[in-house]
Amino acid sequence: MNKKLVAVVAIVVIVIASVAAWWFVQMSMQKASIRYGGQYYPGEFLLSGRPEFWTKYGLTVQHTLFSSGAENNEALIAGKIDINCGADSKTIAIFNAIPNDALIIGTVQRGNRYTTIIRADSDYTSWDDLIGKKVATRFGTGAEGVLRKYYAQAGYEWEDFDYVNLKIEDMVAALDAGQIEAFTAWEPTPAIAEAQGVGKVLRTYGDIALVPASIHTTKEFAYNHRDLVVKFLAAQLDKAEMIKTAPEEAAQIAVDAAAQKGIDVSAGAFETVFGRINFQIEFNYTVIEAINDTAQFLYEQGKIDKIPTLVYDQTFLDEAKELRG
Repeated sequence: MNKKLVAVVAIVVIVIASVAAWWFVQMSMQKASIRYGGQYYPGEFLLSGRPEFWTKYGLTVQHTLFSSGAENNEALIAGKIDINCGADSKTIAIFNAIPNDALIIGTVQRGNRYTTIIRADSDYTSWDDLIGKKVATRFGTGAEGVLRKYYAQAGYEWEDFDYVNLKIEDMVAALDAGQIEAFTAWEPTPAIAEAQGVGKVLRTYGDIALVPASIHTTKEFAYNHRDLVVKFLAAQLDKAEMIKTAPEEAAQIAVDAAAQKGIDVSAGAFETVFGRINFQIEFNYTVIEAINDTAQFLYEQGKIDKIPTLVYDQTFLDEAKELRG
């Protein structure tokens, strides 16, 4: 084989390899258009159980449910996922971690996200009745944050109560066994306690703070994959509409999805949650100010070293609404 022929063959091989590599990348993108980090939020179970929300817009979403917002943030920072969601304290954390790249593009829930549950047979009527009693929450979470904010407004001290740092999955059983008198957690755990007849509501905290759980991504991903982000948000809008207009159907889908993950939640519990929390995806300056307010509170409490500057872009949601028609 002469040198010219060898050169031609080499060029052909390089071209074929390049085309193959391009094709592989395209196919990989088609298999997982977006890698989304969710959490064990009520609406996330609905998304998980109804992939049609995504496929309607030609999306294939790798939807991972993280057990904590900290893990969720770490995955976004490390580039293991493209979009995630997290409570206000985790929004603050992501902006402190990657201040030049973090971006808010929507919310997934706000309002009465946290609830204090007391034993169903108790006669407690306020936090005054729980002073000195053993109560539980999960330390380092938004539940602790909203409690501290409530205590500051109501005139309580954290030390007024005998606190136990309890895992979210152990709270209902601990209350039922009489090991604690109350717990404060995010939904759907409080609604599960209600549905099982173990507990009843002492208080919700939507009047204390909006505590919005936001949808975050990176500027790099958002502006390089605008079409994907718009379709993703259109699916989120469809999810929120279903919760509002067909809560019974949404609850059953969420029940089935939770069961597949080994989590036993009744349809009644999900319906309670869907009626209690605001699942609106759209956000405004009031929502941003609520996150800033939490940041200021955490800073004053010495929980964070600095208050980040939040960056958001509403144009993705505007385009998602146009896409839905």
